[in-house]
Amino acid sequence: MTMNYRMYSRSHFVKGMELMVLLICYRLYGKATEDSVAYALVMGSTWFLVGSWLFDQFFFNPSGFEWQKIVDD
Repeated sequence: MTMNYRMYSRSHFVKGMELMVLLICYRLYGKATEDSVAYALVMGSTWFLVGSWLFDQFFFNPSGFEWQKIVDD
């Protein structure tokens, strides 16, 4: 499990967290027309990308939720 995290961390977790922080900052300080369709499509697809980078490891690795393996690691 720790090897899985180390291999996945740099390529997905770090980039997912950075993109999430950028999206939150853009939402707080950005000036965009929020009622446009283009804004909704870009933000929706980008939030989907963030969610998939952060949580797909858990969806596709069923042993990631086994408590004993987490305790052992």
